[in-house]
Amino acid sequence: MKVKKLKLKNFRNYEEETIEIASGTNVFVGKNAQGKTNILEAIYLCTCARSHRTGRDSDLIRDGSDNYQVEINFESDKDLSETIKIEYKTKPQVERNIYYCGFKQDRISDLIGLFHAVIFAPEDVMLIKEGPAGRRRFIDLLISQIKPVYFKSLQLYQQYLKQRNNLLKTLRDMHFEKKTNSVLFDPDIYEFNLLQLTIWTEQLAEMAAYIISTRNQYVLKIGQIASEALAKISEGKEKLIINYKTVPGINPNHDNKQIFQNLIKRYERQQEDDIQRGNTESGSHRDDLELIVDGNLLKDRGSQGQQRSAVLALKLAELEIIEEETNEKPVLLLDDVMSELDENRRKHLLSAFEENQVFITCTDLAQIYPEYKGQLSDQEIKDKIKTDKNELNRSYINFFRVEQGSVKQQFLL
Repeated sequence: MKVKKLKLKNFRNYEEETIEIASGTNVFVGKNAQGKTNILEAIYLCTCARSHRTGRDSDLIRDGSDNYQVEINFESDKDLSETIKIEYKTKPQVERNIYYCGFKQDRISDLIGLFHAVIFAPEDVMLIKEGPAGRRRFIDLLISQIKPVYFKSLQLYQQYLKQRNNLLKTLRDMHFEKKTNSVLFDPDIYEFNLLQLTIWTEQLAEMAAYIISTRNQYVLKIGQIASEALAKISEGKEKLIINYKTVPGINPNHDNKQIFQNLIKRYERQQEDDIQRGNTESGSHRDDLELIVDGNLLKDRGSQGQQRSAVLALKLAELEIIEEETNEKPVLLLDDVMSELDENRRKHLLSAFEENQVFITCTDLAQIYPEYKGQLSDQEIKDKIKTDKNELNRSYINFFRVEQGSVKQQFLL
């Protein structure tokens, strides 16, 4: 996939900007807080309608405005020209609309899988350091880009979980009422709620079985590819193992039917405890990935260098799996990460995506290409550049200067 044009309106610090983008590697150079990351954020937004930096659309609106618009024109590997547009407004009422090739999409799930991008940013190290939610989000977004039906299953699971938890709270309150004021307690309603709980539990277990089985399938793939990538990055000095941690007593290698039956048994055993707590203790909503390097749990005992290398290996695995299963080369977004990598890791990363379209942000060109000693200019010098502008736009490396929410194409002198 290749982004051809990016349009921003009232997005972050951009009032209105249209960026014509070339194939190959696109480097955005500028000082901090000028808007470089915002460009990558806007592109990634078009993969899943969610920023990698915030879960609130209101954070993306330019100060003083009540709306934003992001639009990309991209070309698939089948040479099809497509567009995705996302707009969000707070007045006269809060509303978010998504358009694909000019047609409004009713649900976010309709967007998933249309445009593929992988982002690697400094905050991704939190994938290792923080709790299970970030690691679940990583695996879920990867699978959703490949299997949009999986994203719909996640949504259904959350709906069923909410319904079950509401019933558990109701049953807990009725149980308390029975002890404190038995006159108000209605046993028929209590039994009816128990029957509903059984129905929602079956729905939840069925969806959880599919999610667990699918996650396990892709964790195995990620583990193999990421382990090989880390071995190359570390020159064979480090070994990565990824374990999928799901509901205790559930074997994720079993088929969906067996997982479902085992989940039902577990929910039956813990039903009284769940009622007392008023929520569902076990389920795929508590899954986690356990990353181990050289026998040490990376989260607790891994060095900063090991954690950064492991995240890089995960991103390379994500890139390879999406390409392998969709037959589309994802767009790669590298947000100010080159300065965080040593020369060996930087070379490995650059060599891994030679055929992908890449967006890189940096504050200094030497962070990415130490051999480039020239200066960037917005003026083309005919006697130094033996080509016309169109030919230059087709070159492998293209440069842009970002300053105070403005983007200008640059030429290396």
